[in-house]
Amino acid sequence: MTQTTPYPARLAGLHTALMTPYDAAGEISAPCLQKLVDLTFRQGLDGLYVGGSTGESLLLSTDEREHLFALTAEAARGRGALLGHVGAISTREAVRLARCCAELKYDAVSAIPPIYFPHAKGAIFAYYRAIAEAAQGVPLVIYNIPGLSGVRFSLADFETLLAIPGVVGIKQTANDMYQMEQLRRTFPGMLLFNGFDEMMAAGLISGANGGIGSTYNIMGTRYVALRKAVAEGRNADALALQARCNAVIDVLVEVGVFQGLKYLLYRLGVLATPACRAPMETISGAAATKLDALLAELRAELPL
Repeated sequence: MTQTTPYPARLAGLHTALMTPYDAAGEISAPCLQKLVDLTFRQGLDGLYVGGSTGESLLLSTDEREHLFALTAEAARGRGALLGHVGAISTREAVRLARCCAELKYDAVSAIPPIYFPHAKGAIFAYYRAIAEAAQGVPLVIYNIPGLSGVRFSLADFETLLAIPGVVGIKQTANDMYQMEQLRRTFPGMLLFNGFDEMMAAGLISGANGGIGSTYNIMGTRYVALRKAVAEGRNADALALQARCNAVIDVLVEVGVFQGLKYLLYRLGVLATPACRAPMETISGAAATKLDALLAELRAELPL
């Protein structure tokens, strides 16, 4: 069994997968980002996962990603953990972003595998070693998302990855609860994040000791309560909360999760525009009408 690098206790919490808000010109909006960060902490969440899939990272330039890291660090003002997603199609870009997060004193960096081109596992391991070195001691969390990356890690692959100095854990965004339990049983000392919001109760029961989620942006208080219920052994309450979250997620999946979240945050007055970075579509028409039906329910719970 691999001995994983110890991680700071503050990382084992619930972290919003932060959206990237834009202004009317399509540039990153610092005022809206401030509102979004404030909303995260008012919901009782523990930190921010910056520039991940939810943040449209692969649609941003490297300069924009660095700017986003800096703006978020300024907006957070030490109120919670900061995890910067630095994954990229090239090792060179990922290394540059990891150095940026280290300079900004992020609590951790995270990275998807290199995508699009097929790479041998050895090349992917080298990519993660380069990121860990560039992070200069900042902990690294492997972002496992096989459905989008096309890269599937076996338990033996995870053992190799967790042996890299600086790697402290895994963000497990996969439907495989068997693997989630295997990871906890095989690597009891590592940090294990649940990645799919719709399976958070199952993920926590299977061994995750934290979570990173897109819908935390609008339902953070529910997930905080859900985690507490699991910790206290109130599984029926946890499942009821999961069902309430999933009723909203059902609509988001139908219209497009990231686009739908931006639209809801726009209608709730947090974002100035619902725009996503092209070619990702922006919500309008019948999809907007479906989302509007959720507004009263969300507004009643959110500390706006």
